[in-house]
Amino acid sequence: MKRNLFFLCLSLLFVACSTTKQVRTAQKGLKGDWTLSSVTTDQGNIVSIKTLFNQASPDCFEGSSWSFVSNNNSGTYNFEGANCDNSTHSIKWFMEENGDGVFFLWKFIPEGVKPKNVTAGYKLKLLSESETEFVLAQDASFEGNMMTIYYQFVKGQY
Repeated sequence: MKRNLFFLCLSLLFVACSTTKQVRTAQKGLKGDWTLSSVTTDQGNIVSIKTLFNQASPDCFEGSSWSFVSNNNSGTYNFEGANCDNSTHSIKWFMEENGDGVFFLWKFIPEGVKPKNVTAGYKLKLLSESETEFVLAQDASFEGNMMTIYYQFVKGQY
């Protein structure tokens, strides 16, 4: 009886910890090289965002090149603008699903720091995904009101 209970608990643990088919498909779909082609908001041109992800202006993120490795959830991105830091930045990322949809979670990995020691990151909702593009959305507070920032990526444009 104890043995059966053990195997039942072990089976439930595997089921509870497994990723959904939708998440696995989304992760595999992001594999490769992408360009962040545009950063827009649901507020139109009224909003002037100064800094994204506590790092750089939207101008630096637009046109940045991103590489995602799905088998170890690592990646890199770099800025290519004239007024931007043109170095390569490492990230760790993964996808999760909850009742609100599929989300892309990621964090910067500073040089010389182990990913497990980085506790802060970002959560963006996956709005759409195809073989050639995907769109992420992030809710943010701006002057006391909520707005949504959209990040559109296109496959291999750099």
